[in-house]
Amino acid sequence: MIPLAKVASKAIGIDVSTRMLEQAAHHAKKAKVKVELLQNDGTKIRLPNDSVNLIMLVHVFHEVNDKRTVLNEFRRILKPGGRLAIVEKTRADRISPITFGPPTVDEKTAVQEIQQAGFGFMQAIPRGKDSIIMCVK
Repeated sequence: MIPLAKVASKAIGIDVSTRMLEQAAHHAKKAKVKVELLQNDGTKIRLPNDSVNLIMLVHVFHEVNDKRTVLNEFRRILKPGGRLAIVEKTRADRISPITFGPPTVDEKTAVQEIQQAGFGFMQAIPRGKDSIIMCVK
């Protein structure tokens, strides 16, 4: 969030965890960037319709229980033409059977869930063990 906050006119961080929001506030203060932080599970985000240009999730989508409701909420707050970027680990570590970090997500399944919620799929960009799934409202 900090790199985006440095170039965006406004950055909003949302997390269900108070501890994660406290860490985000600490990093934002250290980086001298302004961010608005909201504690929320993504199902009812207190932002106006069509008010956000970009929503970015990094290793979070796999944790969302009610993906359809959250994706519908994202569509509500995104401006027409707004982008949804979801970063998830999509390739397993072949070196070690012990898994560290987020679980591996099936990219095709994630894209299907996103498209079923009404987003247009743009592309999946491989980045190391991750994919950046880019979609548009």
